[in-house]
Amino acid sequence: MISVTTDSVPERERVEFWADLVSRHVTPIRIEPSGAHSVHGEIRAHAIGALGVAQVSGMGVLASHTRAHIARATDHVYAACVHVDGEARLTRRGETIALRPGDVFITDSRHPFTFDLERRWRHLVVTLPVHWLDGRVARPEALAGAVLRGHPLAQLWARHLAAGVAVADQLSATAKEIFARQSVELLGELLDESHRPGRSPSEAARAAIYASACRIIALEFGNPDLTPAVIARAVGVSSRALARVFAAHGETVMRRVFDERVRQAARLLAAPEAADRSISAIAFGCGFNDLSHFGRVFARKMHATPSEWRRRAL
Repeated sequence: MISVTTDSVPERERVEFWADLVSRHVTPIRIEPSGAHSVHGEIRAHAIGALGVAQVSGMGVLASHTRAHIARATDHVYAACVHVDGEARLTRRGETIALRPGDVFITDSRHPFTFDLERRWRHLVVTLPVHWLDGRVARPEALAGAVLRGHPLAQLWARHLAAGVAVADQLSATAKEIFARQSVELLGELLDESHRPGRSPSEAARAAIYASACRIIALEFGNPDLTPAVIARAVGVSSRALARVFAAHGETVMRRVFDERVRQAARLLAAPEAADRSISAIAFGCGFNDLSHFGRVFARKMHATPSEWRRRAL
């Protein structure tokens, strides 16, 4: 984690310091003092796989990204943000929106926007090259300044992001890559879903539950105590509701768990960098606590025993 704060910067230099920091690491921007509050800014940035996630907070400023900044930018980015708490107002397309805790909002450096950040506020921010999303969503032109409020997938993405930041320093390199990939995929689903007409809130909620559970399984497959009840609690639904959602997809929760464990075990058994790990060590590392059960489940899924799979690959 990298942490930067204006606290050690003289008061008269804070605005320039903050503007330079954001302009260099996100997008060109103008920052001015706002109101009677002293200027404060803080960034705690995490690199999670290929994804940069930052906890950003501050107060006492007005920030503007103008057409002059757009013309100067060499690379354009989306900032996908969660308004965690405090007060902040976003102006885009001539409209000002007072953000509420839990709102997910998007800025696009190819379009002007202004933030009124006079009072204390806190955001989670993911910065993405524009091509990461433009190719994933049906209407990229609608993303600039979008504010998503109360959408089940928006709530899911916000929780997913906060959970990743909370454990970022404890994740393995593989888990970080999975988290980064899933974060972008889920954000793309959210943005497409928000512009898809005719889908009911209940359908969106079921999709959010399924997506959330699958992402928990992909991150926690190595936990031998991962059960439907544990997953249901993490998603925030009952075990029965979770079972119904998976049944609608033609599977059970534990079948999905075992499929993920087998998939990861197959990957490791075929990986040259894991050639010195025994089959039992790989099985236990992927969440199995019984070698006979591992062998049966693996053979049924992969049509080969673990040792046969390894011999073929290596």
